[in-house]
Amino acid sequence: MKRFIIFAVSAVVALFGSATDRFYIEDFVINPGETTTVSIMLENDVVYTAFQTDIYLPEGLTVEQEDGDYIFDLTSRKSRDHIISSQLQADGAIRVMSYSNTIKPFSGTSGALVTFNVIAAEDFSGPVTIELKKNLFTTTEGREVILANEICTVTTASTLQRGDVNEDGIVNISDVIDLIDYLLDVEVPSFNFANADLNDSGSINIGDLTDLIDLLLN
Repeated sequence: MKRFIIFAVSAVVALFGSATDRFYIEDFVINPGETTTVSIMLENDVVYTAFQTDIYLPEGLTVEQEDGDYIFDLTSRKSRDHIISSQLQADGAIRVMSYSNTIKPFSGTSGALVTFNVIAAEDFSGPVTIELKKNLFTTTEGREVILANEICTVTTASTLQRGDVNEDGIVNISDVIDLIDYLLDVEVPSFNFANADLNDSGSINIGDLTDLIDLLLN
């Protein structure tokens, strides 16, 4: 993986993205000592050939590496001709860059744009923040679009209370009712997915409801 990348862009004009432009990390929960896949998302109607962002990680979080290089993947562009690279900046940020001069990249809401694995130290605790700064896109017309800085809130699972579905600080029958409503697709005012996933399956199902009832009965 190359450590540096050269953006060959001529006649660059700076433009600020509209209010709907957004480049951000999805909020996630992580256990101390755990490795979790994280997604950077793009919600933007800009058609672009390149992007750059600086990722600032809090103390206790690191990005998975291979042969000394940080590992990032453009999941929405697999099997297409692109280059992705990363380099450590003087201020500790990890700069991620991608460029393609042979394809017309996608536009519109793209879903997962970049994924990478974050590793938490054994003593990691939260909530803390991951920051995205200097978010820059180069369009197919050679213009630069600068998006606003973004912040992601990261919470350690150790700070959560399993079974507290509605996040009121107490595990009781109201959590059971809210979990049932969630399973029946009824809107729940406050729902904590991590607390509700009692069987750690990665989804909410009848097994979680059974486990919650068992938790209340014991």
